[in-house]
Amino acid sequence: MNNEVTERQAVRVMRPESPRQAVSFAKRFRAPYIAGGTWLQPSCERDRQWPAQLVVLNSDWPAFRGIRETDGGLSIGALTTLDELAHHPLTALYLPPLNGLIKRVAGPGVRHLGTVGGNLLAGGDLSALALALDTEVDVVGGKGSNRRPLARWFQDRPAGDLLRSVTVPDCRGWGVSVEKLGYRERFSPTRATVACVHDGQQVQLAVCGEGGPGRLMVTEAMLRDEGIRELTDLAIVVDSELETLGWHDTRLRLAVRRMLESGLMEVTRGA
Repeated sequence: MNNEVTERQAVRVMRPESPRQAVSFAKRFRAPYIAGGTWLQPSCERDRQWPAQLVVLNSDWPAFRGIRETDGGLSIGALTTLDELAHHPLTALYLPPLNGLIKRVAGPGVRHLGTVGGNLLAGGDLSALALALDTEVDVVGGKGSNRRPLARWFQDRPAGDLLRSVTVPDCRGWGVSVEKLGYRERFSPTRATVACVHDGQQVQLAVCGEGGPGRLMVTEAMLRDEGIRELTDLAIVVDSELETLGWHDTRLRLAVRRMLESGLMEVTRGA
């Protein structure tokens, strides 16, 4: 494919031939990537300012779209649409609760265009579940490809890094609960989504929404230590950790705590 640059509404649209070239364009021109556009468009319209350049991603690039089983678990291309993820048979096999969650992510039109990668990078509803599952990401950067935990990439993501795929561990048989506060037809930030995972040995917890995505590591540690758990009020620990992560709305923290309590009961039942 030849490089193509067009002018649309004063925005320079660049169509790279490869992922490495996409990264080069993004770094050189400080331009954001665009695929489904369901998050970028409303954000720009809200701020009344579009970027000067955009780097258009190609879903035909190898491993950027589709869902497949690997030795490491379930690999999901970053440009796989939310609708494809919801209806894929492997999703039902590995993560049955995910279908119900995705149906509550905006409206059908948005789910048909919105991508897994875009949802994660925007801190969307999939972020909490991905963090709780210890998902790993395959990233194309200026020095080539590398793989790392999603949580670490969120913390120190270099500008211009391009997400190629995410890998969910083999979680078949795990206890998984995902709860979302509210439902929105349009693609706008969710108030809160809570994910609780029990792998048969321990509980892993994560949140995303208005306070940002994050793992509740302190709460997890308390739940693992029976001695501390007997002496500590779970609500106090959760509330403190949420505020530390950036969840400053008192009522929203209360709602998240209740969602966590419900999720914990669900995933630990019979454990």
